[in-house]
Amino acid sequence: MNTLQLTSRARAILVRSRFFARLPQSTVEDVLKSASVCAYEERDVLFRQDDNVDDVFFVLSGLVRLCRIGKDGREADVALFPEGEMFAETAMFLGQRATASAVAAERSVIVRLNGGKLQQLAATDHEVAQALIEHLCYRGKMTEDLLAEDRLLTATQRVANFILSHCPKDSTSFRLPFQKNVLAGKLGLAPEGLSRAFSTLRQSGVMVRGRLIEIHDRHALEQF
Repeated sequence: MNTLQLTSRARAILVRSRFFARLPQSTVEDVLKSASVCAYEERDVLFRQDDNVDDVFFVLSGLVRLCRIGKDGREADVALFPEGEMFAETAMFLGQRATASAVAAERSVIVRLNGGKLQQLAATDHEVAQALIEHLCYRGKMTEDLLAEDRLLTATQRVANFILSHCPKDSTSFRLPFQKNVLAGKLGLAPEGLSRAFSTLRQSGVMVRGRLIEIHDRHALEQF
């Protein structure tokens, strides 16, 4: 982990984000006074499940996996955070205890915000409290969507939905935004389960060449 400076580009990304966009500039500056910027390499651990976490984390670039560890040591991804997403805010209200582990899925630059400062502001500033409530509700909806997808769709349907949602309608191909093992975790699949789903989708005109996904029959894929 390397410590960096908070650049003007970084500030612009923060200000445009879901949480900070609601806040007056003076409040944003107050929050950022105690912020630090850190660079992580792929597979670096930001924190582990049940660790004490005093910070709230914001992804400036890269990708972070949030995962739970089972009794047998296996990992299950519960969220994936790309640029512009904030996470670990729940620890502020759960005794500073991390509910999952956070691992860099690729080289990432992260802003660490003082959780105690945010909690104090939320207790005295209505706008900060409202922004946090909306952010937590958004995160809750993400969890509901993930649970519903896991319960209602087969593995192959989950992969098909991901492809359709990421390939522009005016295009027949796109590049996966992250590695296949990360996609497998995001969709709740083992890597071999993802491979089987891609094999099944060949009958609907889906070709996989590394991270390049080609769709030769979008209608067939939509009907899958």
